[in-house]
Amino acid sequence: MRIRKATQDDFLKVHQLTAVCLPMENYPEHVYKIILRYFGDYCFIAEEKGKIVGFVMGIVPPGFLGTYFLWQIGVDPSYQGQGIGEKLIKEVEEELRELGFIRIEVTIDPVNIPSQKLFEKMGYQNISERIGKTIEVQGNIAVQDYYKPGRHFMVYEKRIEL
Repeated sequence: MRIRKATQDDFLKVHQLTAVCLPMENYPEHVYKIILRYFGDYCFIAEEKGKIVGFVMGIVPPGFLGTYFLWQIGVDPSYQGQGIGEKLIKEVEEELRELGFIRIEVTIDPVNIPSQKLFEKMGYQNISERIGKTIEVQGNIAVQDYYKPGRHFMVYEKRIEL
């Protein structure tokens, strides 16, 4: 398996992969095209024999100096449990460290226990209480109505040591 930077040409294959990476949301194709076209330098692909088996996508929000927002990470269900998600996150962290970023932020749906476990294992901390009004969801503290009424999400961060 190899990890490489994503290109905008990967957008359809990434979109197809998100459709099978439940409970991840599968957005319209053009959203993946836009993210990969304008933020591809911060997105990575895991490939096995030319097949995309995992990806991580994020953006650099202009109003949050030194912050990378990790938008989506997914691994083909038949490849899960092999450490691919962890390798992708490490690749992002190393790239950001070299570029002088100071933090990574990610939102996690409280029902997405595998993502929560992965990020906590890698040193990410739930900062929901610093972001807004919180609510307990399945034993987790989440920001109430974070994305819309009834869509409570946990906000995690990791500080990058230079």
